[in-house]
Amino acid sequence: MRLFAKFFLWATLVISAALLFSGYLLITNPHENAVGRERDRALNQYQYDKFTIQAELITNAASLQNGIYGGMLNRLASDLSGSVAFFDGDKTLLYSDLPSQTDFAMLGDISDNTVADRIQTINEKSYVVVGGKLTQSGVTLYLLIATDISPVVAQKELMAQSFIKVYFITLAVSMSIILLLSALMTRPIKRLGRAAAEIAGGNYRERIPISSGDEIGDLSKSFNLMADAVEDKINALAANARQKEDFVASFAHELKTPLTAVIGYADLLYQKTLPPEQAKDAAGYILSEGLRLEALSLKLMDLIVLNRQDFTLEVLPSTALFQNVAGGLNPLLEEKKVSLHLKVSSAYIKVEYDLFKTLVLNLIDNAIKAGADDIEVIGKQSGNRYCVSVSDNGRGMPASELDRITEAFYRVDRSRSRKQHGAGLGLALASRLAGIHGGALHFESEEGTGTIVTFDLASAEGDENA
Repeated sequence: MRLFAKFFLWATLVISAALLFSGYLLITNPHENAVGRERDRALNQYQYDKFTIQAELITNAASLQNGIYGGMLNRLASDLSGSVAFFDGDKTLLYSDLPSQTDFAMLGDISDNTVADRIQTINEKSYVVVGGKLTQSGVTLYLLIATDISPVVAQKELMAQSFIKVYFITLAVSMSIILLLSALMTRPIKRLGRAAAEIAGGNYRERIPISSGDEIGDLSKSFNLMADAVEDKINALAANARQKEDFVASFAHELKTPLTAVIGYADLLYQKTLPPEQAKDAAGYILSEGLRLEALSLKLMDLIVLNRQDFTLEVLPSTALFQNVAGGLNPLLEEKKVSLHLKVSSAYIKVEYDLFKTLVLNLIDNAIKAGADDIEVIGKQSGNRYCVSVSDNGRGMPASELDRITEAFYRVDRSRSRKQHGAGLGLALASRLAGIHGGALHFESEEGTGTIVTFDLASAEGDENA
């Protein structure tokens, strides 16, 4: 049974029982008091009538001693209140104007000093019957006087009928009010149930409006706190899963360029007999890229999954660094028939080697995917900063897209990106890597002309020739 039905049923039963008990007391107590007053009045009247009879017996002592009761008892009965019955000393009925159904068994309760009384219902009427024994002038009589109290009983019946009407009217009104209160009291619980179902269905933003300070309000507050904790935990799990997915996607993306270099140099070693110096250089690039991939996997894990930002920057010569980047790209450049031009001024710059190389490779790889066949990398000192720009003659981008190209998984040309197996992660990762080096990516692009990407780095005092 639902709580609404339980509350309604129990409240109705309690109110009904309370009304019935109250009605019983309101009807029974006044009735008993009224009957008690009528009984006391009948007893008092009996004493008065008894004195009247005793006076008459004194007056007619001679006739009574001769056993002549005659019309005297009839005359006495007319002078007394109520209906009367006379019995002689051996309880033989001498006179009675009581109904024939009257129970005279109460005569057995009468003694010389005892007056008995009973309430009897005779012919649908109620009487207080009072009986006693009197002895006067040598004559012994038993006297019964019945006083009609039917109006008192009728009043009880009228009160009972009125109460029944009031009872049903009150019960109907009470049930209506209880029905309304049940709906109002169980509505917050229904809201809790619906909110719990919403959260179970995945809507973790569902909350309960708090409109009271009672236990239901406290329960709603606790529910909202629980929902906040569940949402935070779900968001944390989702963020963790997303970070792992980003790491896998980013690492897979970063494998492409170095693997191209590794495969290219390995193929060169396999297909041709190279002079020792060239073979050593090719093997060196393969070893260098393999070690970089090993180190990069851990650093990308720290960056993407653990959201680490405090990587140690070391001072490296710019010329050697960019030449190393270009050397690893030779197989890819030859395959794509792309010309790469380095115009890098000598300086010492503060970088994290693996991450910086990944940054530059991403920018060049993005230019190649844009259809460029001529790429220029420029590095120059500007105050205490070292500015780097990567320009290409590729397809370019509309100005409306420039604000979004560093968003993860965002692709300007989705069909081209799919053909080239791009996921839209290159520039998003590059933007984070630029931030680690204290800079930011800035884009200038025009459709059909090409794109220029610039960022700056912190430079150290002195130069590589110092």
